[in-house]
Amino acid sequence: MNIKKGDTVKILYGKESGRRGLVVAVDPKNERVIVEGLNLYKRHLKGDGKTRSSEIITIEKPFPVSKVMLVCPSCDKPTRVGIKKEGDKKVRFCKKCGREITTEVAAKKESKKKETKKETTKKTEGKKKDTKSKSESKK
Repeated sequence: MNIKKGDTVKILYGKESGRRGLVVAVDPKNERVIVEGLNLYKRHLKGDGKTRSSEIITIEKPFPVSKVMLVCPSCDKPTRVGIKKEGDKKVRFCKKCGREITTEVAAKKESKKKETKKETTKKTEGKKKDTKSKSESKK
């Protein structure tokens, strides 16, 4: 599946056709996508009379992946997605403009990984310095 959490998609057909929204969740096993603010349905919940009260809640139901198309963040057009291999990484790219497709969610994950790597190297450097000073004081 070429659509990921955080992508913007356009609905191709159905009652929500032509509308755009942000992908909230992806289910690759069932090939379904939940889009924020689209495909809303009401669900009636019955109260038990003691703790839970009766209410009507609004649910976002999933779309089939075949019903949505990714919107390229750079050219802002619905496009098909291509995949390139750059070294050991797979990179998605727009078939219309040819630019790489990155999501905000993926960018945040990469920045967190870099931060944790920096923190772990700083901790290990500090431990090495402490062991040297202890061995010097014993002499």
